[in-house]
Amino acid sequence: MSVTLRIVLIVLSVLDLGYVIHKIRFSKMQIEYALFWIALSIMFILLAVFPVIAYKATELLGVMSTANLIFLAIIGILLLKVFMMTIELSVLENKVRDLVQQLGIDEKNNRDEYKKMLVKSAKVADDGIEKKGSSDN
Repeated sequence: MSVTLRIVLIVLSVLDLGYVIHKIRFSKMQIEYALFWIALSIMFILLAVFPVIAYKATELLGVMSTANLIFLAIIGILLLKVFMMTIELSVLENKVRDLVQQLGIDEKNNRDEYKKMLVKSAKVADDGIEKKGSSDN
């Protein structure tokens, strides 16, 4: 792994780590989501500081260069993260759909109850007018 790649990895990982911590501090990101990015940043910092790990992994996997292995790892990890987020998005969409349906049912029930109350109050008012009208005669 070249010195330039190692420096870029360290700088970008530290910047990413700082950005994630900044977002956590100002309540823009939940901790359970931030843990993934923190772990990823720390992993890349370790790979940049101890390139022997990357060299041994490159030999074991038979990859042509260490940079290719690093890029392959980044792409693989991000694809896994996108897949996990897709699953989470599907679950959230199902929950939103269920909530919207329940809200629609509740609103219809409220409208029906309101109409029943209006009909009852109209009958009571009509009965009161009829009784008053008949007692006036």
